[in-house]
Amino acid sequence: MLIAVLSDIHGNARALKACLGHARERGAQGYVFLGDYISDGAYPQRTMEQVYDCAARYDCRFIRGNREEYMLDYRAGKISGWQDGSSTGSLLYTYENLTARDLDWFQSLEIAGRESFPGSPPLFYCHGSPWAVGGRLEQGDPVAKEKLGELPEKYILCGHTHRLGSWFSGLFERGCQQVVRAGSVGIPLSTPGKAQMLFLHSVEGDMPRWRPEYALVPYDLEGAVRDLEESGLLERGRVWTAMVRHALITGENMVGLLPPYAQALYERDCGRKAPYQEIPEEYWQRAALAYRCETAC
Repeated sequence: MLIAVLSDIHGNARALKACLGHARERGAQGYVFLGDYISDGAYPQRTMEQVYDCAARYDCRFIRGNREEYMLDYRAGKISGWQDGSSTGSLLYTYENLTARDLDWFQSLEIAGRESFPGSPPLFYCHGSPWAVGGRLEQGDPVAKEKLGELPEKYILCGHTHRLGSWFSGLFERGCQQVVRAGSVGIPLSTPGKAQMLFLHSVEGDMPRWRPEYALVPYDLEGAVRDLEESGLLERGRVWTAMVRHALITGENMVGLLPPYAQALYERDCGRKAPYQEIPEEYWQRAALAYRCETAC
């Protein structure tokens, strides 16, 4: 049996189209989606249409990611104040381009799932971690080791990090667990122009197991970058969307560097700390200049 696993699409409909086409060509018999279907990319409906079509035509499993939770929290009034600009403009653009059907569908999804495909070991799958949709499963983390030890499944699938790979948790004599990262379809780190996805091969025998295969799928990168500009998202999301564009083109992640630097500039000038959602545009622009992140269309 062959299972296709897709995570962190982030509204990159062109990359999703390429990955779904590749999965069909490979003869995937099931699909597992690990969340973050939307936000950061242009034209969210182009992504959602493909997701709904896949759900109607194939045997699919879906969970939600932290980006879907942002949208649901905004609808419920748990968070507010989104406006055009580097802090929240990209999120607002996405929210305004979603439908009630999309939000209701997100609401129906769990943050983790379990599945037993015929003749294969059970799978546990989550977006970030079993205990938090925005968490991370990191090798050597004692909390992760403890939480994973509470799960009966030996194979754990996760996304959120935008990187492919796997590692083992636990003692071999007790039957260790394999944590498999599915990478990112839409904003793949380290592999510019190639979307990341995962295939799981069911290996039968006295001890059935899953064999992971990591796939890099070429897609229309130029079109995806052009979409950011022509949709108006770059104008509305400014530095944040410029970081997304930079990641698409180079495979480099600025999110862990540029926003904290903008926060540090603000704290130095104003004498207080603030979450990046509250950082004035001036500091985003100064940080973008320092990191040579081109913000113009």
